[in-house]
Amino acid sequence: MKQMMKWAAGAAAAMSLSVAALSDGHEKDAIWKAVHENSARMEGEAARDTARHPEELLRFLGVTPDMTVAEVNPGGGWYSRILGPLLKDEGRYVGLEHHPEEYKEYANYSANLKAYPEKFEAQRDVFGPNAVATWIPAQEGLPVEAESLDAIIIVRALHNWLRRDFFDRGFDQAWSMLKPGGVIGVVQHRIGEDFDGDRLAAAGKGRWKQSELVAAIEAHGFKLVDASEMNANPKDEANYPQGVWTLPPRLALGETDKEKYEAIGESDRMTLKFMKVAK
Repeated sequence: MKQMMKWAAGAAAAMSLSVAALSDGHEKDAIWKAVHENSARMEGEAARDTARHPEELLRFLGVTPDMTVAEVNPGGGWYSRILGPLLKDEGRYVGLEHHPEEYKEYANYSANLKAYPEKFEAQRDVFGPNAVATWIPAQEGLPVEAESLDAIIIVRALHNWLRRDFFDRGFDQAWSMLKPGGVIGVVQHRIGEDFDGDRLAAAGKGRWKQSELVAAIEAHGFKLVDASEMNANPKDEANYPQGVWTLPPRLALGETDKEKYEAIGESDRMTLKFMKVAK
């Protein structure tokens, strides 16, 4: 209960910071426009802003329009359609979809991942001429040039890095691609520190213990420099029949207890900022 109260207090503090940012004149800068005045965003996407806090996240990570920023596992492109327009004029967007070879026994999904660069090209106008679409982990070498990235953003993907056994390879490559002092931003479904299962059991629910994820990332040459509760949800009890996918937006149980899970909302998530340091 005390942990839940801390999460709620942290979320309220993050909201206060957002309001303060608006009063400081951020509402019409490039980040604000990428979130709130962006024709590339699809209909209905902004409805999830209150659960995902994209503006607050980008400010928290220190992203600016002149950076080279990579997004891991772009999927349907919800964040991509914010990052692309933000970076295309002065910076560079890099899409790092999961490598199809890591999912080769799932033929349909692997084929979808393999088609990512082609789908990306169809939206080239959103991302600009310098943007890149590739995969992580690269099977040989690195996905992009060493020390070419200012930041890497990884949203709700690291349970799969563990489940598919490329967590270590992925972070070794991330370390090499980042410039000295570069940033990794992580948003990840969270499970309580009192969970009595191991990491794989938590990952099977789509989640990590925050302490274990921090330790695992720091073991690869990164240092936690900040943490935010902007994406905390104290109503999320983290124990559902279909794991985190029971909750919105997936609602894996369909109509069964749908109103209950909609009332809980999206998952409780940790939001972490790491900096590359010497190994």
